[in-house]
Amino acid sequence: MSKTKVFLRNTAEYAGGVMIFLLTAVYVFAALGLFSLGLVTFPSVMLGRLGFLTVSSDLSQPALVLGSAGVFLLGTGMCLCIIPVCSAMTGAVANIIKRSDIRRKRILYEEDKTA
Repeated sequence: MSKTKVFLRNTAEYAGGVMIFLLTAVYVFAALGLFSLGLVTFPSVMLGRLGFLTVSSDLSQPALVLGSAGVFLLGTGMCLCIIPVCSAMTGAVANIIKRSDIRRKRILYEEDKTA
């Protein structure tokens, strides 16, 4: 395998690893954002429905309750999946690092063998 080919493959794998990391970060922040939005809106809508709080919106009360409950449940489910997502990302990045290290060692071995 030529050095250029190895360099291009390593560069592509590192770029993929960075993209995996960025997508995981976006997922974590989106999960926490949806959870916090649902955590704020759902109780306030329910308190408005019970008459303890005034909630003004263009939506009807049932639609507002269903929407806020949906956001709360979606955020809760995404937050529960943060641990598997982060562990899968860590495993993928570790595999990328191992493969590039094996490739580097193979090239060094071939260079020593030919010299």
